[in-house]
Amino acid sequence: MAHVLIFGIGPIPLEKSRLFHAGGNRAWHLADALRGAGHRVTLLCMRVTAGGESNTQIERTEKEDLVYVSVDEVAHFADDSFLRRFVQETHPDMLVGACAYPAARAAIVAGDLPLWVDLHGYQMGEAQVKSFRDEEDGFRFHFWDRYRPALERGDRFSTTSEPHRYAVIGELGAIGRLNRHTFGEDLVHTIPIGWATLPMREKAPRKPDDPFIVFYSGGFNTWFDVETLFRAVESAMREDSRIRFLSTGGAIDGHDEATYPEFQRMVDASPFRDRFDLRGWVPSEDLPGIQEQVDLFINVDRFCYETLIGARNRITEMMVRGVPILSTLGTEISRILQENACGLVVPIGDCEALSQRILCAADHPGDLEEMSQRARRLFEEKFTYEATARPLIEWAKTPVRAGDAGKGVALLTAPPPVDPVRGVRAGFRLIREGLIRKLRGDQ
Repeated sequence: MAHVLIFGIGPIPLEKSRLFHAGGNRAWHLADALRGAGHRVTLLCMRVTAGGESNTQIERTEKEDLVYVSVDEVAHFADDSFLRRFVQETHPDMLVGACAYPAARAAIVAGDLPLWVDLHGYQMGEAQVKSFRDEEDGFRFHFWDRYRPALERGDRFSTTSEPHRYAVIGELGAIGRLNRHTFGEDLVHTIPIGWATLPMREKAPRKPDDPFIVFYSGGFNTWFDVETLFRAVESAMREDSRIRFLSTGGAIDGHDEATYPEFQRMVDASPFRDRFDLRGWVPSEDLPGIQEQVDLFINVDRFCYETLIGARNRITEMMVRGVPILSTLGTEISRILQENACGLVVPIGDCEALSQRILCAADHPGDLEEMSQRARRLFEEKFTYEATARPLIEWAKTPVRAGDAGKGVALLTAPPPVDPVRGVRAGFRLIREGLIRKLRGDQ
């Protein structure tokens, strides 16, 4: 079996933390699946420092088949020489980059080792919505520059959805990776968001007059449509005195520090503000107890390409825990919920439909319970760590470089290697031959 070195983002689920990044779950997802398949794993994760205090200590934890090393984002993870030394000292058989930036860092120091690039989130979709949210188009260049090394160097790729898979194939074509050397290779695979197989929550039966708690958990990100969420919940509160709203999570330091305060301002100005409970980021060990109190999880996305192509960690987590789900219909996972009758869905931006779904859900606790049971069964069938990570597990048995490795293939941003005069003549010849076939009736 292989020794796999994974570059990722911390903290991971093994650590107790108030701030839990989706990237931490992804790194642990791939690590745990590989360990389960018998591989030895070293996991190197950066501690995100934006908005927090810098800690330059190297923290190391060792278990039987796992070495976990936590390092500073700037002092260590951004340092090429540190990463190269770490790779040399670790002696892995292959590298995995879990999320775009860790994958790009792995690409720079991989040498000739096989590299699996896992793209958790659609980068250029995120760049577009970030540019819109902050009114600054420069983010496109920032996201692309951090992402491009992974596209240029990766030997195999994975994404979190089928739409994302095709988007990455398009990006590989745009930079010249779909060439004669890689023809016939299945370069890009889908590894949906997975989650640990936790026990379902134990929620006491709700009485008809009890409060009905609508719940959101996680970062208030750029694609989160907080205006539609607020208007829908406030409208439901106006019609039904049982409706409450509870959230955990908040602003994402260094990425989106505007969406959560915007939501807080709406809540503060509401006549129903006493029925909103915004708890901010809470310790991870408190979340199971909170999830046992709530009645309906809600996910409200903007219309944007990040939504249509990306994924939602929090939805998969609610499937595991047996929390009924209401989501706008945009991401692949929302469509899977709809197709399998495992969640309630409404059109993006439809405040009235969202409000009516909340009100209807409050009157049908039995239907919600049956729906959450179906979602749990679907999770156990398709969204465990092992079930989702099969492409990576299979490749790790005999990891190989991509067909164009070491071939010096020019990226499409370089001048064309073909004589332009010959190219024009060839184009005219193809047009002429097509016209002749048409006149002859061959087409």
